[in-house]
Amino acid sequence: MITTVTLNPCIDYTINLPELLVGQLNMIDSSRIDFAGKGVNVAVVLGELSVPTVCTGISFTENHAGLASHIKNVGAEDAFVVAQGSIRTNIKVNDTASGGMTEINSRGEKVSPEIIELVRNKITGLAAKSDMLVMSGRIPNGAGEDIYRQIMRDLRGLPCKIVVDAEREPLVEAVKERPFLIKPNLYELEHSFGRQAKTIPEILSVCGWIISGGVEVVCVSMGADGALIASREGAFFAKALDIKPRGFQGTGDSMVAGICKAVIEGRDLADMLRYGVAAASASIILEGTNLCRKKDFDDMLPQVVIEQVG
Repeated sequence: MITTVTLNPCIDYTINLPELLVGQLNMIDSSRIDFAGKGVNVAVVLGELSVPTVCTGISFTENHAGLASHIKNVGAEDAFVVAQGSIRTNIKVNDTASGGMTEINSRGEKVSPEIIELVRNKITGLAAKSDMLVMSGRIPNGAGEDIYRQIMRDLRGLPCKIVVDAEREPLVEAVKERPFLIKPNLYELEHSFGRQAKTIPEILSVCGWIISGGVEVVCVSMGADGALIASREGAFFAKALDIKPRGFQGTGDSMVAGICKAVIEGRDLADMLRYGVAAASASIILEGTNLCRKKDFDDMLPQVVIEQVG
């Protein structure tokens, strides 16, 4: 079983416009509302890939029913701690003319120390029964930048493998507790650790430095330039598939889910990357905030070419 942790879930309100006219009236072509958050997205993809998953974190009374329904619809279990208030709303404006997306994100409700303690206890209980635990996304308003590290301290001695997908201070702090795997994108890698990573050798150097500190596996997503995975045993690179992208939201979360599926199945490092790239590619071909589907994942998997590097 895999447990995913989303400490600051959201509702994505996605608006599609023919062209974003700043300071002028804009007429919407179409729109959609999705319950999301990085850990929620990972759970949705894992459910689609038939991996038993529990989704926990901090949710809020006013609209938790919608989030719970979303999670259960993909076969995952809802185990959120529910506080008073409302889940934050993020506005995403798709500009058809430019192909760009403008995002306006909310910080969300401020959570109390009591709620944070409750969710930490919940996570510890679930981790004791899980093979893997994935912590990803923004930290909640009211929690310290080291919240992921604090949670990992709670889990010391438990056998579950911990995956962290975060950036900047929360990621830097989490790395000090030696998680099994981290998955930054290239921007997050450079800006979290303050080291240049423009070329494959430079990326490998940063990964090696992180691994020397105790992290077992580092996977770096590089957008159209592909992805790289490294451990003490070696490193592998995969080019991005030659497919037409239709949406980029949730591709990193899909990659994390694919990697976790490979780990649960006992696959090696190369297959971890293969599964991750296939899941991310299966997300990219879908519009807006739609995520990886099993059929597309199965189609993409044999297309991913892995090469050893470093």
